Amino acid sequence: MAKRPDILVGAAIGLGMTARAAADGGADFVLALNAGRFRVMGAPSLAAMLPISDSNAFTDGFARSEILDRVAIPVFFGAAACDPRVDVMALVTRIRRIGYRGIANFPTAIHHDGPFRAALEAAGLGFAREVEMLRAARGIGLATLGYAKTRAEVDALLDAGVEHLCLNFGWNAGGSMGVPGGVPLDDAAERARRIFAHVRRIARGTLCLVEGGPIVDPTHMIRVCDASRADGYVGGSTLDRLPLEMSVMQTTSAFKTARLLRDDRAGGEQRIVGLLGGSQAARTLAERIARLVATDLPIVIEGEAGAGRTSAARAIHATSRRGGSVGFIDAREDITGALFGERGRNMLGAAQNTVVIEHADALAPTLRARLAEWIERGTFDRFARPDERRPRARLLLTHPPGGEALARALSAQRLAVPPLRERMEDLPVIARAMLGATGRPVPALQPAALRLLMAQRWPGNLRELQHALARAALEARDGRIDAVVIERVLGPAQVGAVTEAMDERAWILDALRRHRFRRGETAAFLGIARKTLYNRMRRLGLDN
Repeated sequence: MAKRPDILVGAAIGLGMTARAAADGGADFVLALNAGRFRVMGAPSLAAMLPISDSNAFTDGFARSEILDRVAIPVFFGAAACDPRVDVMALVTRIRRIGYRGIANFPTAIHHDGPFRAALEAAGLGFAREVEMLRAARGIGLATLGYAKTRAEVDALLDAGVEHLCLNFGWNAGGSMGVPGGVPLDDAAERARRIFAHVRRIARGTLCLVEGGPIVDPTHMIRVCDASRADGYVGGSTLDRLPLEMSVMQTTSAFKTARLLRDDRAGGEQRIVGLLGGSQAARTLAERIARLVATDLPIVIEGEAGAGRTSAARAIHATSRRGGSVGFIDAREDITGALFGERGRNMLGAAQNTVVIEHADALAPTLRARLAEWIERGTFDRFARPDERRPRARLLLTHPPGGEALARALSAQRLAVPPLRERMEDLPVIARAMLGATGRPVPALQPAALRLLMAQRWPGNLRELQHALARAALEARDGRIDAVVIERVLGPAQVGAVTEAMDERAWILDALRRHRFRRGETAAFLGIARKTLYNRMRRLGLDN
């Protein structure tokens, strides 16, 4: 593989399906490793280091039947040199004859240390034997990828002539089976910078790759690669176990909460608390919430003032089945004590609770930094090992549109709440629900009144609509809200602009579109007989 200006990505995996998906996603090569197979079997990656199978036969078994000749990118074989029964030269010759393009020293002794590592080396079954295996492979034309952690290991690999050097920072952290890492991301970047500078001084053509430890997402990879001028990255758990855990969890949660997305027979209302309507925007919002409740990740809820950010927060709490309460605090006030006060009094320490920080765009930089630190220490409870999980409240933050920076700083998911003008077909059911929440007899909204309401832009969104309906309910005559009442509530200026902008043809066409051209539903919405609708459509040229 020739050196390229962009970042090389290698996929260290153990399943044909994920190998093909990685290739389709743009991976440059595949590493068939026994650790990858153990991961998809439900075991941690470190099971690869245990004497529980013939590693080479195990790896060749799944790689030959599921990966080799089924992807159009090079496949490297993860070869174990620690088995004293293995003849190294015979092993590399067999690997080349089968059709693998390259070889890597994995499982590798670099994951051992102390007296055990010293004993392996003394017995001739440690890293030095791996280096000789790679040297032999290089001699018969196999591409080589060498794993190393220390400067001495790097120098040994360079002396053997490996073309790809992978600086490993240990087993990946995160997920249900991650191993807590001891290398902070910035330290990993600095270590890689020093070692790769050394490599380029003595072996300029060697491709320098990074892997493992704190690198668990693309932003981490970019930070380390940019700082160290690495040529690429090798992903194992980050490409199969972590995405698989998250995807299956979220998808299962979506199926589990599918009942929340059922249409109510009476009015097509969404059953998620605080979210009403059958529009595409409303359904997208509900489906997004159903996926997000599968995890304990913080969420930045973005939207215009009055669009329903608070309702979305209540919906997340209700559908997460958390046993505690939901508490709201305003970032425009001093909330440090409420968040980080004495034990037993701070909101974030209360297990099963949901804490909603409203107006999060007003968070002071120091408070944002403390929240980020708190999140890093344990918010992702479901992804910590069972013996390390610490109960924490769930954190939600409401923010105006454009919360990318806050979400990035807090490692949070984002949830966009659409403005009312983008889901106007939901207005009838929303209006009925708002009128029904007053505790008084519910006045009937007449079709003409609804048309006037739906013609507004509603810059204040749901809050503005609720205020208008509350006033209209007080003005209602004979239990009905008609166009006269709405005109009085909205004022002549707004109503005049509406009637000038909307003629009969535009109104009927708009109603047809909102109801997907189902004429019966359109006629009921407009308050006219179906036959009358047909006649008007014919007269206005809308019946084609």
